[in-house]
Amino acid sequence: MNELRKMLKSEKLSLSQYFEEAYKLFNEMIRNDNKDMIIIMVLSLISILFSKIQSLDFIGTLVSFATLIRTWIFYRKVIFKIEEKEYEAGNVTVKSFILLGIVILAGFLSALLLLPFMGGIIGMALYGRAGIGFLVAIIIPILILLAVFIVISLFILYFIPAYMSRRGSIGETFKYNLFLCRGNRIRMFLPLVILSAIGLLIGTILGFLGTIGTIIGVLISSIVNILQVIIVSIVYLNVEYNTEIPSEFYFARENYENEANKVEDESKRIETQLLNEKKDEENN
Repeated sequence: MNELRKMLKSEKLSLSQYFEEAYKLFNEMIRNDNKDMIIIMVLSLISILFSKIQSLDFIGTLVSFATLIRTWIFYRKVIFKIEEKEYEAGNVTVKSFILLGIVILAGFLSALLLLPFMGGIIGMALYGRAGIGFLVAIIIPILILLAVFIVISLFILYFIPAYMSRRGSIGETFKYNLFLCRGNRIRMFLPLVILSAIGLLIGTILGFLGTIGTIIGVLISSIVNILQVIIVSIVYLNVEYNTEIPSEFYFARENYENEANKVEDESKRIETQLLNEKKDEENN
């Protein structure tokens, strides 16, 4: 972790470097620290299996909520591992349930947004008005929902890793997230789009192959989601390490009280000072 942390502190990395370092960390955690990964994969599998049984689909929904909570907690564990900080649960469970409440509220608001369109679609289906009009009536709400999702995502790219790993309140963390987003949106957005597309594509294709295909698809999609958490954590730390944090975001600055970070920052400061002195001597 020391080498990874030094790399993240040295400069902002490229897209290929993010994927390369995420893959290395994923392999290391699979071998030595895989409990959380296994839990996420098992919960994802249980959620899908229960959702396919009509009488148990409510349990499937509850398990999917549990999967989300474990995934958010995993952000904290990955970030603490990279920083070589002793893991502390703190109020991570409370924060996870707050995030879950926000997700449920967002789902409810999305349903309200689509309600007018759904009425039209149901009416056209009942009266047998198929064709291009029916197709457009289905596509438009999907495109609207997708556009809203993308716009919102662009403003919360750094929120979850910051909220789960730092001490700030939800309001403070949202402002901090917006601060980190400045000039760094594409840096986080591209890996998310690539991994989300891969996970969706694999899950959809394997879903056509029956129950076995669905199970394999869920497991692969879970692995992709875990990789997504790791790469988001790496991008977040890389941006945070290479950004001068204003004093108003005290909860993020507390991170540098970590002894490992203190030593590395002092080493980096001395190295920079020596380089500057050498340049001055050469100029003279």
